[in-house]
Amino acid sequence: MTRVSTSRAVASGVLAALACACVREGRVERAFDGQVVEGRFIDPRAYAAFLRGTIAEANADNGEALAGFEEAARTDPDSAEIWTRIGDVRCRADAHDGHADAGFSRALAIDATYARAWAAKARCAIARGDTAGARAAAGRAAALDSTADAASVLLARTAPSPGNAVTRDALVALTVTARDPPVAWDALASWAQANGDVALWARALAELVRVAPGRRDEVARAAEQLAGAGEIAQARRVALAVANSDPRPLADHPLAAGLALDEAIARGDLAAVSQCATRVRAPLDEAAGRALLAWKRSLAHDLASSVARADPTALGAHLLLAASGGGDLLGALHDAGAGSAETSAAAFIAFGVALAHATSPEHARAALATIAHRPILAGDDRVVRPAVDLASRGLLPVEALPPDGVVELAALRGEALPEKLLGEATRSLDARHEYLALAISRRDGARARELAWRLRGAVADPVVAAASAFAQLASGAPIAAGAPQALLARDAGDPLLAVATLRLAERVGDHDVARRAREALTAFGGGAPANVE
Repeated sequence: MTRVSTSRAVASGVLAALACACVREGRVERAFDGQVVEGRFIDPRAYAAFLRGTIAEANADNGEALAGFEEAARTDPDSAEIWTRIGDVRCRADAHDGHADAGFSRALAIDATYARAWAAKARCAIARGDTAGARAAAGRAAALDSTADAASVLLARTAPSPGNAVTRDALVALTVTARDPPVAWDALASWAQANGDVALWARALAELVRVAPGRRDEVARAAEQLAGAGEIAQARRVALAVANSDPRPLADHPLAAGLALDEAIARGDLAAVSQCATRVRAPLDEAAGRALLAWKRSLAHDLASSVARADPTALGAHLLLAASGGGDLLGALHDAGAGSAETSAAAFIAFGVALAHATSPEHARAALATIAHRPILAGDDRVVRPAVDLASRGLLPVEALPPDGVVELAALRGEALPEKLLGEATRSLDARHEYLALAISRRDGARARELAWRLRGAVADPVVAAASAFAQLASGAPIAAGAPQALLARDAGDPLLAVATLRLAERVGDHDVARRAREALTAFGGGAPANVE
């Protein structure tokens, strides 16, 4: 059976599906965590037929599967996923069935970047003994896989529109009543991802890992990929569902473990946070540090207290007690005995942020240099972004930052990236940071344009929003007079957005917004970038 793939390849088609959908009639508003956008109406009858076909496919009933998918195609002829399934089932039944090629062609005509269709086409070519064709299709799928880190889907701040809410509820109801829950939730996840409904996709993933804990690795990867595309809220919800699905540690998915902790922390329940930390095998000073970075001071203090009582040598816990309780930070560091133990990255950075606000840069820099800590994990916004803050102030060496942090720091400083990092971008950066890296280095090639297109719906994410602004500056295209104000209004306290705003304002001559952006950067502590245009 062709299961929901949580790999990067499958995610590549999501935004493309939406782009195709938005030019058709019968559009509805979709509502997510960032903004209201339009997308095509999805008929529950089409999904019901798709679900029936998927269940039949899982039972190796190709005839019934094809009947279900073809019925779905009659109701919803513009779904690349449905036509991919049709081609896949036909080829599996008869490798030389020309209608299989028609299915793949129809899918790719709808969305030429739909990696699942290319992968299915490659499998069909293998079944036919067509080595060259298989290599070409697989190469295309692999190329898409390397550039699409997550479901680049649309966000919104308000509640779903009535029509879309009814549709989503209808699809969930059909799935809940299906006789094979893992297959049904798998089908819904595939359907939602292909149709750009991030909320429904995340719901389906969370339910899938609940009814099929054996799928936790791929669902954990999906959570990490969602985070890489700026879908942080949904990524955290899915990651917590993964953590709760099975008592095994998430040793191979440290980012998912951190995301799960962040979701538990957001809910503010001390017992739930402790339980989550135990499940993902994260030390409590990591949980406490993340709580403090999330401004949950009381929760951070309670977590750190429990560690400090149990282990008087726990450096991170003692530092966080002082940071969360308003104590003497340098005195706490001296009493705890810096260098005697290693603390978590979250505890280290949380303590560093507190130091930056409580003492001189010289004292903070010297104190942080004495603390042994575990590496900062790439992609972990909760820790990476404040670490970039510290590095921009000169309190933390650049070498302490992971690649995505190096990119953000370069953007803050107005610097282009070294060629080596640009060359390694596809391997070491998620999609949004690769886009930012290319934008600040003035690279307007095919890769930059593809990333811009894929991420254009993730405008609520500050990294994507800043990258879009830098890319527009580099392109020389006209900038709307209100663009700097609109960007600053997103979050005046975010330094990356403030730097991007300043550059836009300088370009359009908006001196008032430029002044406010400079003030925001001064308050932030990093100052204005050296080469503002």
